[in-house]
Amino acid sequence: MKKTLIHLGTFLILVNQFVFSQNILENKYDVKQYILDLQISNSSTAISGNVIINASVTATSLDTFVVDLIDTIVAGQTYMVVDSVFINGISNIFQHHDDLVFIPLVTPIPQNQLFSVNIYYHGTGTANSQTNYNGIYIFTYTKNHTCTFSEPTWSKVWWPCKQDLKDKADSVTFYITTNSTNKSGSNGILKSTETLPSGKLKYKWETKYPTDFYLISFTVGPFTENITYAPLPNSQDSVLIQSLLFPNSSYYQTHLKVINKTKQLIYLYSNLLGAYPFKDEKYGYCVIGTQLGAMEHQTMCTIGYQAMDTTSTPYGTYYFWYVAHELGHQWFGDYVTCTAWNYIWLAEGFASYMEFIALQYLETQTKADYWIQNAQTEVMLLPGGSVYVPDSLVSDENIVLDYRLQYKKGSSILHTLRYEINNDSLFFAALKNFLSAYAYSVATADDFKQVAETTTGLDFTNFFNQWYYGEGYPTFNITWSQYNDTLTIISNQTTSTSITNLFKTHFDLKINYSTGDSIIRLFQGSNNETYKIYFPDTVTSIKLDPQFWLIQKNSIHARIDENSNSFSVHLFPNPANDKIYLNFQYTTIFQTPVLSVYDLQGRLLLQQTIQQEETELNINGLDKGIYIVKIIDKDKIFITKIVKN
Repeated sequence: MKKTLIHLGTFLILVNQFVFSQNILENKYDVKQYILDLQISNSSTAISGNVIINASVTATSLDTFVVDLIDTIVAGQTYMVVDSVFINGISNIFQHHDDLVFIPLVTPIPQNQLFSVNIYYHGTGTANSQTNYNGIYIFTYTKNHTCTFSEPTWSKVWWPCKQDLKDKADSVTFYITTNSTNKSGSNGILKSTETLPSGKLKYKWETKYPTDFYLISFTVGPFTENITYAPLPNSQDSVLIQSLLFPNSSYYQTHLKVINKTKQLIYLYSNLLGAYPFKDEKYGYCVIGTQLGAMEHQTMCTIGYQAMDTTSTPYGTYYFWYVAHELGHQWFGDYVTCTAWNYIWLAEGFASYMEFIALQYLETQTKADYWIQNAQTEVMLLPGGSVYVPDSLVSDENIVLDYRLQYKKGSSILHTLRYEINNDSLFFAALKNFLSAYAYSVATADDFKQVAETTTGLDFTNFFNQWYYGEGYPTFNITWSQYNDTLTIISNQTTSTSITNLFKTHFDLKINYSTGDSIIRLFQGSNNETYKIYFPDTVTSIKLDPQFWLIQKNSIHARIDENSNSFSVHLFPNPANDKIYLNFQYTTIFQTPVLSVYDLQGRLLLQQTIQQEETELNINGLDKGIYIVKIIDKDKIFITKIVKN
């Protein structure tokens, strides 16, 4: 082959000039296709082969091609060595350092012209702490097998690629050569399986859907293949479900049940969000030898053998449902990907919320409520933190993939947005419209905001400023009183951080009274609000946010109405075992008040007429707990709590 003629010393100068600006250089071309052709073992993290990058020039011209690939992270353990490089079939010089491959071009390639780069390389891509445990894993569960994890920016550990979220490859072809006892899993459709003269097998996987770099993967090992199909709503179409399982695992039957459950999930999500976005290829699972953990590799999720659970499984203080989460990613993260890691909420927050949706539609509302309460509690373990990742922190993977903020607060605020929209048809229409508008492409949080506003006709500026870009959560300090048919609510809102000093939001109050309960919805637009509500029934207690829509803390206190201060009551002892004594102090004529005792659910338990200013209340028949005492004297009211020991 003809070699390019360029002086190596001149090239080294060029490399040094461009090390600091690889993003500028990488932005000069658009990836059209990746073709990976790799030798992969099920018992080693060593790989070898070549990757072809077919691309077009987007800049005025391209004189230096740059691509991401590690050189040495851990000597002898995690490294890649470039053997040779070809540009349009012609051998070219290169430099490989600082996790980049620099390839100077003798003749610059003009704008809009297609070109091809072929990089031959070998190395060991072992996942370790320096790669935040991304790269190639080897597991020994049942039998040896290998797989990859690459999120967010560690595809470069095992293959040369352009790590730019905005540049999805239009198509990916992946040739995997391995021992004949192995099966392989990857993105798209298995197009062919070829037996080589060496006795090894060469698998050809191909996807025609746009794919981001971190979603490309492989799994190799002595698996059993499972094939089935999932029907789609309102259509004769179905989706291929192709999975690699461990036949000798004690979880094997559970995994078969999961696959059947996945059919229900695909049908549900397709109904709510639009048809499964990769329906012309497949969905499936590569089960691997770790208990928990999973990754939403496009069209084929990589998942731990215990994480591949039959249904929602109680795990400590919450339900996890990896299967629902990773399938949700096929819409949120794979179909529509965030433009930059600043907006990872669009993937992790939305996919997490699909766990809640699955629980709500396929399990029970009780389980769904338990899930969202846990998420909200997790958020409030710390006072601050933003779901939005600023540029100053976007290189910190612990921030980008923060469990409390991206997964739990991210899903919780999407739940709150659903509440603010207050119409499930519009809420799911907003999700569907967003997915349709940015199909197979990338988007920002503001893109979603705009679609949500257009769909609903509502302004979400305050919502995003306080819940998404802001920090913390509100605490509602509520006092209430009732005078005749007027219920007075006073809400004082404080916040957990000074960064967001007010959450302008609706909130629900469950009003309990002797014959039932009602939910009223109020809006807090300032830190201190007073509401006057017509309410003819006698209120016994109030609960804030009974359906768990908000990340919030609260305290609720009953008080004597300002118009009923013509008498006061002294109760003692409180707490008490059997009797509580009441002492009335009146400044007006005695009107024979009625005393009622309610439990916290608003059920009337005791009632007696008070005939004198000093009387006793017998609570001997009550169980231990907290009760509400209400005393009504014509147009006057007194409410307090008592405790039975």
